[in-house]
Amino acid sequence: MDPIPGHQVLPKLEQVANLTFDDEKLNPEEIQTFAYPDGDIPSLFTDETFGQVLQLEGGYARIFNPLNKVKVQDGVSLTFWMKQAIPEEDEDASTFEQDVTGAIFSFENANSTQRMFFTANGWLHYEGVDGSYEDNNPADAKTGLISAGEWHYVAISVKNNGYFVYVDGLKKIEKTVSDFDCSKIVQFMASVPYLYIGYGSGTENQKWWIDDMNVYRNTITSKEIVIPQKGGSSSIEGGELYPSQVYYNDFERENDGTTIYGSGSFVEFGGNFGRVFQNVGGAQRSNYLILPEDVLSHSKETKEMSIGVWVNAANAGASADYMWAPLFSAYASGPATDNGTPMFICQYRGILQVNCNGWCDFTDAQNKNQTNALYHDATDWLADKGWHYYTVTLTETNAKVYFDGVLKNEWNVSGSGDGNVIGGLFSNGSDLKYICLGGNQAWNWGDNDPGFMFDDIAIYNKALTQAEIQSIVAYKKLPVPEYFNDFEKGVNDATIFGEGSIERPGGAWGNVFQNVGGAQRTNYLVLPENVLSNLDEKKQLSVSVWVNAANAGASTDYMWSPLFTAYASGPASANGSPMFACQYRGVVMVNMNGVDNQGDNWCDYTDSQNDAGANGVYHDATDWLADHEWHLYTAVFTETTAAVYFDGVLKNSWTISGSGAGNNVGNLFGNNGLKYVCLGGNQGWNWGDPDPGFMFDHIAIYNVALTPEQIRTILQRKKTTLL
Repeated sequence: MDPIPGHQVLPKLEQVANLTFDDEKLNPEEIQTFAYPDGDIPSLFTDETFGQVLQLEGGYARIFNPLNKVKVQDGVSLTFWMKQAIPEEDEDASTFEQDVTGAIFSFENANSTQRMFFTANGWLHYEGVDGSYEDNNPADAKTGLISAGEWHYVAISVKNNGYFVYVDGLKKIEKTVSDFDCSKIVQFMASVPYLYIGYGSGTENQKWWIDDMNVYRNTITSKEIVIPQKGGSSSIEGGELYPSQVYYNDFERENDGTTIYGSGSFVEFGGNFGRVFQNVGGAQRSNYLILPEDVLSHSKETKEMSIGVWVNAANAGASADYMWAPLFSAYASGPATDNGTPMFICQYRGILQVNCNGWCDFTDAQNKNQTNALYHDATDWLADKGWHYYTVTLTETNAKVYFDGVLKNEWNVSGSGDGNVIGGLFSNGSDLKYICLGGNQAWNWGDNDPGFMFDDIAIYNKALTQAEIQSIVAYKKLPVPEYFNDFEKGVNDATIFGEGSIERPGGAWGNVFQNVGGAQRTNYLVLPENVLSNLDEKKQLSVSVWVNAANAGASTDYMWSPLFTAYASGPASANGSPMFACQYRGVVMVNMNGVDNQGDNWCDYTDSQNDAGANGVYHDATDWLADHEWHLYTAVFTETTAAVYFDGVLKNSWTISGSGAGNNVGNLFGNNGLKYVCLGGNQGWNWGDPDPGFMFDHIAIYNVALTPEQIRTILQRKKTTLL
């Protein structure tokens, strides 16, 4: 009988363990470590992205099973970050064939007669006196579940009726098991004395790292599945936020939580900057932008902070007009003739002041160079009237100011005593509720609000590294695409031909376009007809798009499928010229006015034209999408060259003469007539290749030839949002 209403015992999610590996050394009373023959005992390792993590290289660790303390009802769940090393002989993670059979974690009874383990390629195995179950045994399947060379966030639940696995917020496996009672696995995991890390399958031999392992009783929810910010709350879908970014505003939205004090306004600047805030200068404590009052309240635990903002002085006058002007200021309340404490000031000239439950003036003596560099007049970093990126990073004992990712001032302070305390900014940051961008100077100083433009204000609860700052700068300086669609507003100005839909796979990807594969010239996305019409001036073209084959079947299902095609009109049994095709396998073709490859303006990009002497053709064993992760495809064209990149790695490049049959791109850059432009299908001629069932995101078309550095910047920006 069902329990009397009000007396039911419902499954309750509870975190029972959290391994952060942040202590100075491993505590043997909490975690024991062992080495395999010819291996190394696991040790703490400092990773440039995640800080201190656990490194395993021929060894394993174990903890007392935290599930022994609780009653498990409908499942057991684990979440963790992990990274696998790439073999030295293969430095390219995108081509590393996944065959990792070493266990990430396992449970085993005292006499080793029962065990359960899970590996990086998705192999789940259980064997016991009450039966056995396994899925994704590498002898039968290779899932490429977790790629090597980069950090991934893994969330797994073993439930009474099956199990699921998410990687980087994306669902990879979800199984309902009918031929085995999975509750036996669940109860076994909860009953044995130890949880092992890096042990259990019998083939543990690869170097890898793990961090922030959490163990839960019962089944985790979307809150635990979504990629967490490192050390904080869940990441923001859509990819706007970096890890540890607690506030971000690009001013593109109305009613964004800011308030204009005085006479400033939001204006359309265009390009990569779009809508920006234009302040009005000249007066004191009169014109600036007020940010939400909680943006400085998030660093109490991390005791680190960074503030970054783009600044432009085109309408601000000369350097003398804003010599001491504040870029950023914060107080407990609004402006007064003598703003008091608490206070935090970042001045345009590259110096700082904090007075917030302890104070620091950042004096010459504290400067690493024993003198504060003051940037104004001849060293005015805004004098060229262009956009520049200001960044300040703070810890309890260090502060740095960067212009465009270049270190300009650095101070080291003791953290105690008069004039040496930054820490109050973290412990009492919530006292700073009146937070201003572009004015509201302190005390009785006579310095004016500056007439600067501002964009992309970001606040972090960590101290950004110089490399992270430079990545932000590089991304903002990328060329502006002629066309871009991230599908956050649906298909937007594109049109779905046949089947296909906008999906939301989770994590930092937001909305994506999911195509339906299998047929020919039947399912794809049609882009606006003018996206290839503005190439004549520079005679250059780049096509960039993120691709995922998780729902596309095996490599043989999409072996010759087109990623991107363009014709004069819609599908036919044999689409003719003009045509432009970029195939999944890394080869391309242009035929602007020929028939069956006959004419003056066509190029097949043959082996003889390939700079390596042969075309790299990527499929089957070299299928770059087989791991079912997201990958960046980029094709770059000029009149005499073409190149294809996967994840920023050059895979094919061709050099052509630019004249004669088979060597002429020609009208691709003129009045090309390519008005029927397709993402994900509509193959050319009478080829029998199917439309692929790929997911697509962030399609961008440029009228410039992207450089390898620019492609890697696009790649790194999106990967950073996924961390």
